[in-house]
Amino acid sequence: MKTSKKVLAILLALALVSVFGLTAFAKTVSAGNGPATITITLPDVGDRTANNTYDVYKVFDAENDGESDGINYKLVPGKTTAPAGFTADANGYVSYAGTPGTTELTQTDIDNIASYVRRDTPVISVNTTNEDKEIVITGLDYGYYYITTTTGTLVTVDSTNPNANVQDKNEVPPVDKKITGAHYVDADGQKALEQVGQDVTFTATITKKAGAENYEFHDKMTSGLSYNNDVVVTVNGAVVPRANYTVGADEGDTLTIRFNNDYIEGLADDTVITITYSAKITESAVTNDPEKNTAYLTYGHVPGDNSTPIKEVEVYNATISVNKTDDSNKPLAGAEFVLKNSENKYYKLDNGAVTWVDLDQADVHTSVADGTVPAFTGLADGTYALVETKAPAGYNKAEDTNFTVAGGDYTAANLEQTATVVNNKGPELPSTGGIGTTIFYIVGSVLLLAAAIVLIAKRRTASDVA
Repeated sequence: MKTSKKVLAILLALALVSVFGLTAFAKTVSAGNGPATITITLPDVGDRTANNTYDVYKVFDAENDGESDGINYKLVPGKTTAPAGFTADANGYVSYAGTPGTTELTQTDIDNIASYVRRDTPVISVNTTNEDKEIVITGLDYGYYYITTTTGTLVTVDSTNPNANVQDKNEVPPVDKKITGAHYVDADGQKALEQVGQDVTFTATITKKAGAENYEFHDKMTSGLSYNNDVVVTVNGAVVPRANYTVGADEGDTLTIRFNNDYIEGLADDTVITITYSAKITESAVTNDPEKNTAYLTYGHVPGDNSTPIKEVEVYNATISVNKTDDSNKPLAGAEFVLKNSENKYYKLDNGAVTWVDLDQADVHTSVADGTVPAFTGLADGTYALVETKAPAGYNKAEDTNFTVAGGDYTAANLEQTATVVNNKGPELPSTGGIGTTIFYIVGSVLLLAAAIVLIAKRRTASDVA
């Protein structure tokens, strides 16, 4: 019995010691009036948003005789058997039934302990926030304790003899989200410019961390983005088989990916999981606001209990508007315009997509009574020329008006450009001055009179001869 007690004492030795020493950020809570304490050093949670909960279960009672290895373990009141992998004698004293001389529990031992205490009430549950670096739980009775956390798997199984210092090695999985395919993408991949009807490619990454459990990726797109149902998951460039995850759409999500725990646990820590998918920009994206795509990861021992910060990217498009007036600022109706790009192709919005065609197929936008012209919408960055193909009656056509939509500039001045195009009246032909056409009538009359005189004279001469 003494040998088995020593084996168990060695097995339950305090192996994980706090390394941070940040007492200024320690949270101290009391579980009762006992003499023992457990100090838990928390992992670096970064900027995660969810609180974390530590549940402390008492597996066995313990009696300390004051010697360094003098400790006995007994079943707690209400328990009549020990968990698988342990034995209890007629007096309730507990021994380890595993490999003699071992100093670490096997995963099977841990699973058996988890099942053993699953329906028990925790001795204490402690909620933590981002600011907490350490939890000090005082007032505990001597015992053998099982500690879990909502961030992931088991924290530790340890013994208070009289105090335990443990390190939570579960880590928050970093998640990133970028735009990786569009006409123009910022260097950090957080914003892009693309025309309506084109696809935008998104790439998210998840870094698998220690204690990984219940990884669920959530993505939501605003109405101007239509998901193409083309998600691909890769690790180190190799496509991950669909058997390792499911794809759906939880309420509020456009895309939800649930990874199988066996697959995630089998990955080495710090393995990067890459998720790539795309969406088409729809005609409803023609708006003053960008289309947004947000993503985050839920994780932890209880599915959905913890979440990473939301990552958001934005997709923009541009609009060119026209006002038509004469040189006295009077609105003009009936002017016709087309829009030309830098490749000498012309704008056409067809079935919700911007395309560039020959002039005879282009959309013609005509000014109405108040001088406004329907806008050319859904544009990417680039240079454009507004071409007046027909002027109002009595007016000359205006020169082309040039626009530049700059990539990386998401101000209204760049994305919502407006021009006022002025038509001048056609000039009258030059006239001869104040007498107008009178001179032509006078000259004509003189010539007519002269012709009549000549004709009469000829008749008289002919009569005289006769």
